[in-house]
Amino acid sequence: MAYTYKSNTTESISLEEFIDTLNRTISSGDEDSLLACVDPLFKISNNANFFTEYLNKQLASDLSDFQNANVYSEQSYMIYECKDFYIRVTYWPVLSNNNNVRDSQNELFSYDFAHDHNFPLLTAGYKGGGYITKLWEYDYEKVIGYANEKVDIRFLEEVTLAPGRALYYRPSKDIHSQFAPLKEDSLAINIIMKSNKYSDCKQYEFDMNKKVIKNVMHGSSSARFGLLELTNLVYNSTTIDLLHKLSKTHELPQVREESLKALYNIEKTNEVWKIGLQDTDKSVQLYSELRIENNT
Repeated sequence: MAYTYKSNTTESISLEEFIDTLNRTISSGDEDSLLACVDPLFKISNNANFFTEYLNKQLASDLSDFQNANVYSEQSYMIYECKDFYIRVTYWPVLSNNNNVRDSQNELFSYDFAHDHNFPLLTAGYKGGGYITKLWEYDYEKVIGYANEKVDIRFLEEVTLAPGRALYYRPSKDIHSQFAPLKEDSLAINIIMKSNKYSDCKQYEFDMNKKVIKNVMHGSSSARFGLLELTNLVYNSTTIDLLHKLSKTHELPQVREESLKALYNIEKTNEVWKIGLQDTDKSVQLYSELRIENNT
């Protein structure tokens, strides 16, 4: 089952105390250390003023440096970041009655967007009634990782992330889809663990009606993978040599696989996929095998 928690404390702490506690508790790659932060997360969520104070501080600085390092959309506000984790506050508005505005909201805030994460995320409701989330689970090890691949998905539960409620999204295990709050705009607090331990795993968007992978997601690495796709339009012999090198030596399986895709788009030969058959990563091997089967 997914991890859901209900608060049993009315105590509150300051943002400084919260950050200090997390720095002393969280160890990169250790999910149990993140789960040990449920209580301080509830305590900061009981502090009704900390985000207002943060907001006022930003307004007083004329916004010249506001969120400069934030790679997320305007929905997310980075509060603190270190080598092991970061803290952000996320905004979840009620849907507009205007159809055009509603469509924009659904896209910007990723409502009704079933996906997983390849990193641990602990979150609690902070303001408002909270967004609604549906939770499923799947076995990452049983998935190759390509569009329209059938996945064995099991429904878990539906939760409203109101104040006093927390959720832990397990990396490469839990699938979740968020839906807009019904009555009032809402805020949530996130703690997200940073670790190279999880970077090897792909992230997926799912079609829950068909129970298939809809897309492979690249998140903040989109520019990196977009560059690999661009090689199909502009390349020379050096480009091809570099793609061959990346497909064999890059530390991330996703980069090796995307390099193979880029190579195949240029060379149009199964010799490319034979490189993938020798890869150390099972998903790259299986994907390469599938491409060879489909091409014969």
